[in-house]
Amino acid sequence: MDTKLPESEALLAREVRARLPLWRQVLLYLHPFAFFKDASRGPARMRERALSYNRAMRWMLVLYLRRWLLIAGTLFTGIAPAEALAAQPSLVIVPAAVAIGFCIAVTVAFCIAAAYLLLGKS
Repeated sequence: MDTKLPESEALLAREVRARLPLWRQVLLYLHPFAFFKDASRGPARMRERALSYNRAMRWMLVLYLRRWLLIAGTLFTGIAPAEALAAQPSLVIVPAAVAIGFCIAVTVAFCIAAAYLLLGKS
């Protein structure tokens, strides 16, 4: 009997992730909520099970938080060297792009931390 798991649960298996195309693996590496279920739709019992599942998977957010803080830190340390490159007229946009990337990474890290704290609340 072939029981079909929801996509969020199926993606937990390493073999399933290994068969995905590279772009999808990169997306899973960066998307902190790909392994979570939608607890806002469906009957009450289904929402309750999804919330319980999400609380059980809360530990994964720590890994993503660390990952995004590392990305933010790397981009932050790259702002000053990028500003030095901006002395050349053709590279003026580089420091702005690095700074915007840093802001996005910090925002994602904040959302991950908020989700982690809210999922811990019972």
